[in-house]
Amino acid sequence: MKTVVSSVLVVLVAPVLQVAVVNGLSLPGGGPDIVLICVIALAPHLRPGAGAFLGFAAGLAADIAPPADHTIGRLALVLCLAGWVCARVTADGTAGRRVAVAVAVALGASLAGGVLAALLDGTPWGTALAPGAVAWTVGLAALVAAALALLPRRRSFGRVPRSRDRSREPYSRGRRLA
Repeated sequence: MKTVVSSVLVVLVAPVLQVAVVNGLSLPGGGPDIVLICVIALAPHLRPGAGAFLGFAAGLAADIAPPADHTIGRLALVLCLAGWVCARVTADGTAGRRVAVAVAVALGASLAGGVLAALLDGTPWGTALAPGAVAWTVGLAALVAAALALLPRRRSFGRVPRSRDRSREPYSRGRRLA
C-alpha cells in the first residue's frame, strides 16, 4: 500500500517539481529529468505491468504539464518503457545490478526521448540530445538507485514470494515424473 501511495504522489508531484523548480535552475548543460529519475526509483518495487503503468502515467502528466509545446505521448512512451525495464529488476537484487540498470535505463530513455523530440517535433539535435542534461539525469539516477539499494529490504508490493521448499514442485530438480 505504501508503494501505491508513493507512486501516485510521484505521478502528481514530479512533473510539477520538474516545471517549477528544475527548469528554473540554471544548471550547466541543462537540468535533469526528475520524472524519469522518480520512475527509475519506484519501478523496481512494482510488477512489470505496474511499472509500465507508472511510467506511462508519469510521462503523460509530464506531457500535459505547461509549457506543453511538444507532441503529447512522447514522454509517456519513453517512460512507459523505462518503468517496464526497471520493474523487471527485482528490488531485492544486488546494489550493483540495480545501479547498472538505473544508469542504462536513464541513458537509454534520455537518448530515446531526445531522438523522438528531434524526429517528431523538429527540435534541433543539439538541443534534443543535450549532453549536460543527459549527464545530470544519468548521474542522479545512479545516486538515487544506490541510495535506495542501501535501504533495508522489505517486501515489495505485488511481488509473489518464491517457495523455499522446491521439493513439492512437480518439475523440481531430481524428481522424476512417473
